[in-house]
Amino acid sequence: MIKRIYVDNYKCFVNFELRFEPLTLLLGRNGAGKTSVLDIMFALRELLSGRVKISDEGIFPANTLTAWQTNRFQTFQLDTDVDGDVFSYRLVVEQNQAERMFRIKEESLKDGERNFLFNCQLGEVQLYRDDLSPGPKYSVDWSESALARIPARHDNTRLTKFLDFMRGVVVCGMYPASFQAEIVEYEEMLNRDASNFASWYQHQQLENPDSIEKFKRKLEEVIDGFDSARLEKTGSSRRAFRISFLEEGKQKYELSLNEISDGQRALLALYALTELYSGTKNPLYLDEPENYVSLAEIQPWLIELYDRCGESIPQAVICSHHPEVINYLGSIHGVLLNREQSGATRVNDLSDVISGDAEVGITLSEIIARGWEN
Repeated sequence: MIKRIYVDNYKCFVNFELRFEPLTLLLGRNGAGKTSVLDIMFALRELLSGRVKISDEGIFPANTLTAWQTNRFQTFQLDTDVDGDVFSYRLVVEQNQAERMFRIKEESLKDGERNFLFNCQLGEVQLYRDDLSPGPKYSVDWSESALARIPARHDNTRLTKFLDFMRGVVVCGMYPASFQAEIVEYEEMLNRDASNFASWYQHQQLENPDSIEKFKRKLEEVIDGFDSARLEKTGSSRRAFRISFLEEGKQKYELSLNEISDGQRALLALYALTELYSGTKNPLYLDEPENYVSLAEIQPWLIELYDRCGESIPQAVICSHHPEVINYLGSIHGVLLNREQSGATRVNDLSDVISGDAEVGITLSEIIARGWEN
């Protein structure tokens, strides 16, 4: 799991530190930085997957520099625990708009004893083996992650373990209207908006057929009339995601993914996350998962998530404004992001708020709605 993130000079984050538990709820008003936390996680996952460069649009664009500072360096640090192995990853990005310069000034990975496993300074890499002895030195392209380019070897298994973990981080804020009904090829990771749900589902079907069957049985419980889901061949290399329904006393009928409601698509994705990632090492970072679903529908999913978190699902971090989500998850580990007058975001742990107002019978969501949490 990801235990801690440190950020400096990114939007409203200045010398910002946030710690995570197996289940963490991020709260705060609009503009406090909740989604920005997920933006950073997504950018780091893409960078360490080797799919993007620093100069690519949407990764660390120049407009993410803190507006009231002149510093052109952005710093990010992650502390992780992957099956008992502790890692600390550090990234320093340099941005110079005047010269159109976007590059990685520093990138490093250390173990729990603060020993280097990888160190890159100003485009010069020093690699270390599992036994901490120095490995090769070489020069790299400053615009991309040098760590992401290191192939797995018998003597860098710890470094590879960290990379595999980070490449499996799931960051998603669903937009059901964007879901693509037809696919050409499967995709291993879910997009940020889950638009490639059908392509990702095909990959899961090939790699994890037992969980697919459990997922379908779960949908029978939560979607009225649900019968089955399948990928239908529509061309030499194309597939269409189709869902069949069976109404009481009527014949079965099928609908395409783009023919069902946004709420039904959201439920498909929510339960796919909890069922198909169960038993994996993938942390889930979800932005307002309650959107598009009713109160009666979100509660059973929250129970599923709670029951699995820290067990079959190693970690879940949820951003939400929804009273039901706040009241159900906030007492476990709720973190309030609050913008100060200076513009910087600070972190408040909600445990004191909950204990202080519990006797008067006011829910956490009501406390926040009244502005009493500060």
